[in-house]
Amino acid sequence: MVCKVNLVCYKPLAKNLIAKFGDISGVINSNLELLREIEGMGDAGIVQIKIISQIISRVLKNSVGSKPVLNNWQAVLDYSCATLKNLNYEVFRVLFLDKKYQLIEDELMGIGENDHVFVSAKSIAKKALLLGASSVILMHNHPSGELRASLSDIQTTNEIAAVLKGLEVKILDHLIISSKGYFSFKENSLL
Repeated sequence: MVCKVNLVCYKPLAKNLIAKFGDISGVINSNLELLREIEGMGDAGIVQIKIISQIISRVLKNSVGSKPVLNNWQAVLDYSCATLKNLNYEVFRVLFLDKKYQLIEDELMGIGENDHVFVSAKSIAKKALLLGASSVILMHNHPSGELRASLSDIQTTNEIAAVLKGLEVKILDHLIISSKGYFSFKENSLL
């Protein structure tokens, strides 16, 4: 079938994508293999989706970086959710902040499997020193949807906190992101 108007051809594809991934966030954060499984999805479509994903991520990152983080916590949550919510593998990211709580850098510190990611406290400390960061926000996702912090999550956070404390770098929070929302270590008195 040849389409005169491309939008008409994309409507069934869009419906298939939403049916598979739930919403637009799920579509843009899906992995390449799952996108290739969708009928009608070719390499050009996958590239377009990944370009859109990067544009959205950068816009959200700029909104986080343009204002003090503590005065704009919702932007941090929006950015964290957009970056991590629908990944089907676990990742660990760190937002490095200056003395005015401005974003210096968002660094991917670890990529794991669907239920675990290893991150080195030493690597985070080294990066904080290189950037001259005064504080950090730790964040990782739980692809399973679980929102509670695991014992491993708590131990990792405590190890990072102990290393950073000696460098006078404060952990403002550790966020766990899933498709069900977020869990804050600070709000749950774990920091």
